[in-house]
Amino acid sequence: MKILIFGAGVIGTAYAWQLQEAGHDVTLFVRKLRMVRYGHSGVSITYSDNRQGKHIMGKTVFRPKVIDKLDPKNAFNLIIVSVKSNQWQDVIPYISKYSADADVLLLGNIWDELNYAEKHFPKGRFCLGFPGLIAGGQIENGINSFFFKKGHTIIGEVNGEVTERVKQIAAIFETSGLQPGIKKNITDWMAHYYLLSAITPGLISKAGNARLFVANNTLIKQYLMALKEGQKIIRRKGVKPVPLFPFNKFFLPSFILVSLTKRQFDDETAASMDAHMKHGASEKKKQYYDVLYTAKRLKVPVPYWASFEKYMDFS
Repeated sequence: MKILIFGAGVIGTAYAWQLQEAGHDVTLFVRKLRMVRYGHSGVSITYSDNRQGKHIMGKTVFRPKVIDKLDPKNAFNLIIVSVKSNQWQDVIPYISKYSADADVLLLGNIWDELNYAEKHFPKGRFCLGFPGLIAGGQIENGINSFFFKKGHTIIGEVNGEVTERVKQIAAIFETSGLQPGIKKNITDWMAHYYLLSAITPGLISKAGNARLFVANNTLIKQYLMALKEGQKIIRRKGVKPVPLFPFNKFFLPSFILVSLTKRQFDDETAASMDAHMKHGASEKKKQYYDVLYTAKRLKVPVPYWASFEKYMDFS
């Protein structure tokens, strides 16, 4: 199978690296300015890998095949699109125009972009995924990547069916150590992940950095209250509950939930959040305001969520 990774950020590069290491035929789509460096010098990857109960740190140079424009003659079987959430509306029309007969996996944070994708792709052409396994940030000439111990790459069809396509993608990810999990209700999962991604930067900005946020019980309580408000928003949108922390633990007393929440953020998770704040500011602002504007449109009161708006002016 010929695989194209569209998007050479942290997630796209890390997935391309792992797929190629597993022996798959992988090409990485990069911007024209990166063609020379990626094609000749390669990509420097610093990694901290916590999969399978191990903790491995290292550095390598990834030398992928690269292209900077799509041509239907390339005949890829699978195109994995990994871009920032504020880039979907530019990328989706381009992919739909030049993807030929390739299956497309939209891998990333999606809010209302699902409707946009359905307008551009033929019915059944794309499926969805979320890269819950990897985080990190950009470094000079490459990326810094974190592989989480309990992370997964969730994938699924929009209509909830477990198709042969999804099974095949899961099998490819499994052989590459990308820890896949097929979800029948993928759109419900992605709505919950979006809330987590959208609210955290405001709290980190208020605290000063991720470690200070995690150490502050008051901010953790505000984080949880904002997520409860976010949950009301997505329920109003028709999203169903999923067994994802902390949404599935809101019945617990506050002091227990705060303690459990703090345990979710180890030092490496905090470091990855700080890195994403630094390199993904425009995306994080877009996510925060997506939720806030949806709350206003649906007339859902969100005083905790709205209180962090003044902290979203970061870069």
